[in-house]
Amino acid sequence: MKRPLHRNTGRRGLRQITMLICLVLTLVSLLSGLPASAEDESVRVGYYENEVFQEGAAEGAVKQGYAYEYYRKLSEYTGWKYEYVYGDFGDLYDMLLAGDIDFLAGLAYKEERAELIGYPDAAMGSETYNLVKHDTDDSITAEPATLSGKKIGVLDSAMVSALNTFLDSRGVTAEVVTFRDYETLFDAFDANEIDVLAAEGDGAYGRDHAEVLYAFGNSDYYLCVNIGRPDLLAELNLAQATLAAEEPNYINSLRMKYYPVSISSRAFSVEEKEWIKQNSTLEIGYLNNYLPYSDTAEDGSVTGMLEAIIPRMLESLDIASIEVTYTGFNSYDEMIAQLNAGSIDVAFPVGGGLYYSEESGIFQSNPVVSAATDLVYEGEYTEKTPAHFAVNENNRMQYYYVRTYFPDAEITLYPSIDDCLEAVKSGKAGCTTLNGLRANDILRNSSYSSLSLLQLPYNDDRSFGVNIGNEGLLKLMNRGINVIGSDYAQNLAYQYTDQLYTYTLWDMIRDNMWVFGSAILVVAALIILFLMRDSRRAKRQMRDKEAARLELEDKNRELADSQEALSEALYAAENANRAKTVFLNNMSHDIRTPMNAIVGFTALAADHTDEPELVADYLGKISVSSQHLLSLINDVLDMSRIESGKVTIEEQEVYLPGLISDIRSIVQTSAAERQQELDVEMQVEHENIISDKLRLNQVLLNILSNAIKFTPEGGTISLNVTEKPSETPGCAGYEFRIKDNGIGMSEEFREVICEAFARARTSTVSGVEG
Repeated sequence: MKRPLHRNTGRRGLRQITMLICLVLTLVSLLSGLPASAEDESVRVGYYENEVFQEGAAEGAVKQGYAYEYYRKLSEYTGWKYEYVYGDFGDLYDMLLAGDIDFLAGLAYKEERAELIGYPDAAMGSETYNLVKHDTDDSITAEPATLSGKKIGVLDSAMVSALNTFLDSRGVTAEVVTFRDYETLFDAFDANEIDVLAAEGDGAYGRDHAEVLYAFGNSDYYLCVNIGRPDLLAELNLAQATLAAEEPNYINSLRMKYYPVSISSRAFSVEEKEWIKQNSTLEIGYLNNYLPYSDTAEDGSVTGMLEAIIPRMLESLDIASIEVTYTGFNSYDEMIAQLNAGSIDVAFPVGGGLYYSEESGIFQSNPVVSAATDLVYEGEYTEKTPAHFAVNENNRMQYYYVRTYFPDAEITLYPSIDDCLEAVKSGKAGCTTLNGLRANDILRNSSYSSLSLLQLPYNDDRSFGVNIGNEGLLKLMNRGINVIGSDYAQNLAYQYTDQLYTYTLWDMIRDNMWVFGSAILVVAALIILFLMRDSRRAKRQMRDKEAARLELEDKNRELADSQEALSEALYAAENANRAKTVFLNNMSHDIRTPMNAIVGFTALAADHTDEPELVADYLGKISVSSQHLLSLINDVLDMSRIESGKVTIEEQEVYLPGLISDIRSIVQTSAAERQQELDVEMQVEHENIISDKLRLNQVLLNILSNAIKFTPEGGTISLNVTEKPSETPGCAGYEFRIKDNGIGMSEEFREVICEAFARARTSTVSGVEG
């Protein structure tokens, strides 16, 4: 919700002077060895919820967005630590005026506010104000007069003034409805309570079923400062000036990162809609043998960047009705000829600049990938090297590039790029060129090891090509390129460069032939000597070894049979004994807890025989403890399970609040005897669960009883049950957290806490039983 206020362009000269001063101050700071900010400083930032611009406006919420990343970037130069203050935009603006916060982002410049808040010299971004209608409302068109009588929703901000000025200038009478925040404004638009939405170009991020009408204004927006903190304003100016000097494209890259699919990029023009309406297929022509851009795989399908880019563009533009087909061509000229003939709709890749595209009768889209071009030559580079180029006759883009930047050079055409490279090696041509994304991998071939690369200063764009006049398709391709972003295409290119050439074992042998030849001769000589020696020795030892081997095998077999039988018997006996010991030790520990509860409540019932209701309550709790005790005793009686050492998990429906209540009843007496406070809290949405009730009881009762034992009289013990979300339908995670203010444990004891019956041997706990 970047709230625009009008900016006076007369401040531009002052801004430039201030930036120059800030840069000088930064250099002085660096030369003196001091950072721009001597120590970390905590500042208060007003943080409101606005999709994509800044999200996570709540305590503990994950923060992200354009403004949030901008805050973090500034802190690299200032050392600021941020204290986020949450609220809606209007309240936070009032807090900025009152000095209750230090910063608020997303405000445009307005003269009458310049004395109330501090504006930095540089904007944090810029935007256009757009009018947006429902894509199904045909009563509103690009003609402003069709807005008459309509309801237009707008944020209660400087946009209201800009909107009214626009409507008055065109004699339009419409009802302007103001909203305090974007959430309610968008809800009203989605519910058709308003006919038109006025928003920043980035403010309606990726909104479906909406169509941009036209822009009615634009503005820069700023990170503004409390007027009472000129020191922070000075630090902000210095940080922005330094950032602009070190990373001049930062703001633009930040915008492209967060707003690649704003409503403007998702709203099709009339020409684009008409093309989509009239076409159900999209036929793509591409160049073979031109990885990483395009090629035909062994199965006949398209490969290279193209196979991923087109589906990604259509998906990002939400166009599901177009069927895509691909046709490979061995020659650029053949591909362009088929494009002109209408056999294909789009050619990829095309390049060579606008002039040659016009000569070929095609439109060139925005660059999909822009890469440097490398000059490939043999020997030492001189002024004569680029006088004669070898050019692939099937790649007209290479020819156009040489003609554009080396107009006086002689050009000789060859059937392939490999032939061009061989011509350079043999001296038939002085050089050739390779696209920067292809050069290194092609020249990995050891046969080209004598060739050198020189990066040329002129980039060579690779774009989509469409016929001149096909405006709708050209706009769609440009929109798709902008939506997926240049980083996606660039990263995709690197996935296919490895397929240009694979360094084989034969390459390694050929590159090191003398090493391998010498090694083979040495190995062969050694093998002959060893064979001659070993053949005599082997015959003599063969008989003796065979007799000894047979005798040893017999003895080993008898010994192994005896050892295996003894080992199995001993193992079975030890396992059975160990399982019984562990099981009974566990049961004796588990039985103590419900038994203590039964004894305690029995004593209480005997002391209150004249209070029937209280006695009934005690008897109920005795019953709960008795049932748990009975379950434990049944486990003791199952001796077959004791001997096997296995525990069977019984899945059954459990009412979680009831289970927790029963557990509290069992341990309440022990806690009361020690005058301890036992707190139980539950924050769960689903109370009925599937669990092994006995095992869950055992775990919680064991931990709670230990907490009671090792917490002094008057202490506090808490049990908190919290439900955690799960991505698996029908499932949830439950966290049981038991906490006490008892004696704690040492770091050494934590290493062995999970061992059976582990206990810290200190004087502090020596008097505690169990």
